[in-house]
Amino acid sequence: MALSRMARPAVARSAVQAAARLAPRQTPAALAPTALHQTVARRHQATGQTAALSPPPFPTVIIYNQSKHATQSVLADIRAVWGNKIRVLQTLEEGNQRLPGMDGALYVKPKSWGNMDHFEERLDWLCTQDHGLYDDRKAGKVVFMPGWSAFAESSEAARAVERLGLVWPGTEPVASQTLEKIGFKRICAEVGAPTPPFVVLSEEDAGVDLSDPVAKEECVAGFMKAVADMKTDEKGLIKSIHGGGGKGTAHLDDPSDPVQVRAAVEKVLVEMNRSDGIYFEQKVNTKGDGRFYQLELEVDGDTCAQGGRFVWFNSRLQKVVEIGLHDDLVGLFMPKDLYLKSRQWASDIAKKGGNNTRATMEGLV
Repeated sequence: MALSRMARPAVARSAVQAAARLAPRQTPAALAPTALHQTVARRHQATGQTAALSPPPFPTVIIYNQSKHATQSVLADIRAVWGNKIRVLQTLEEGNQRLPGMDGALYVKPKSWGNMDHFEERLDWLCTQDHGLYDDRKAGKVVFMPGWSAFAESSEAARAVERLGLVWPGTEPVASQTLEKIGFKRICAEVGAPTPPFVVLSEEDAGVDLSDPVAKEECVAGFMKAVADMKTDEKGLIKSIHGGGGKGTAHLDDPSDPVQVRAAVEKVLVEMNRSDGIYFEQKVNTKGDGRFYQLELEVDGDTCAQGGRFVWFNSRLQKVVEIGLHDDLVGLFMPKDLYLKSRQWASDIAKKGGNNTRATMEGLV
């Protein structure tokens, strides 16, 4: 088994979890979603109200995700819990039409996703036109929901959002930075959990100016040397911690071939337009033919929840089947002792990384 990453979605898989995600943060320290869920549940029990009938914790939500599917998923969760009691604004590129059921839109320039300086400009302008949004933002009552995306797991994004006076509903930035893809693999090594061989090509926030041809070439050459120094011809991937959904990932069939390495490195740099947080990882599932599947375990803080999910991939490494599992039946899919070890590794990694929210541990079996 090889543990690959820890995902910390900013949007829940169900309306019940959505209630926990959107509950207000406590000060001085934020509560984990489990505690938030318990707080909301106690309030509902005391008042005799369901979540859908209870007052929403925040009046306004801004959804920030270029995927229509992900955006619709966030909207559906919110509407399922609170109906129209929360005002939902969709971020989308200029010229596009907002989804049905949205209360408004915040337009950004095409291909500007992730540019928080530009988002700030457009948000500031919209606040001059929308006094309700201005008042909610000033009062700290506007939630920024990135949905299912790598952006939702970024400590850099979390800090940028909080600087704008918006509420970040996901993992605390300090935990996100510890548990991002490179940090996760380092923690695996520390706690003795299996993870594919890897080499860090550049640390987070340690990039170069890619608009400078000389600096870019030096960067590419440095990455190539780091891969060559591994002295391996095993298939692998060049990956960015800021990528997701296939973006920021390049297949590398022969790491000993400088031509292939350069092409893979340049592909990731072009797609991400940044050179920090890049690493090489040896492939485990090289065919996507069903011999490998992914075990997904949920952790609340550092406690591993009961059950989980098995996921199968096609030859393009896309998820095609997802099956929920019960602990009593896990032996149908994998050895029970390996499953128990996986649960312990999940807890150890979450504890070492200071996880303070609901998160998904992913490992190839």
